[in-house]
Amino acid sequence: MSTEHLQSGPAATPPADVRVLIVEDNPHIIEMYSYVLKKLAASEFKGGQPIEVHFAPDGHAALMMLADSSFSLVMTDLYMPVLDGFQLLEKMRATPRLAQVPVVAISAGGQDARDRAMKLGVNVFLKKPVRFAEVMDTVKQLLRLK
Repeated sequence: MSTEHLQSGPAATPPADVRVLIVEDNPHIIEMYSYVLKKLAASEFKGGQPIEVHFAPDGHAALMMLADSSFSLVMTDLYMPVLDGFQLLEKMRATPRLAQVPVVAISAGGQDARDRAMKLGVNVFLKKPVRFAEVMDTVKQLLRLK
C-alpha cells in the first residue's frame, strides 16, 4: 500500500481533494493507471490540483484503506488474491459510507464477470487489455470532469 501525488504546473478551478484508490496486484498495470492519472491531473487541472493516488494489492487491503479515509474513485481488478474485486464491491455497496463511491472494474474476465460486476453495482466495467484513452475518459466521466 503506497501513495503517490500527481501534479504539474498552475491550475484552473479543479475539484477539491481528488483521491483515487487503485486495487490491483499487477505492478505493471498499477504503473499504467498511475500514468493515466498523472496525465489527467496535468491536462484537466493544469497541474494545479494533484490527484492523490493510493494503491492496495487486494480487496482486503482496500477495505482497510477505505475504512480509514474517503476516496473520489476506486479502480479495481476483479481477480486478485485474499479478497477479490467482486467481494470488495459487495462490501462497499453494503456499507452506507462507501455505497456511493464510484467504482471502475477493469478485468480480463468475460461476459459473466461483467454481468456479475454490474449486478454488484460497479459504475463502469472495462475489459483488459484497456486503452489509455478509454481509462482516461472513464475516470474523467466518473470524476465529473466531462
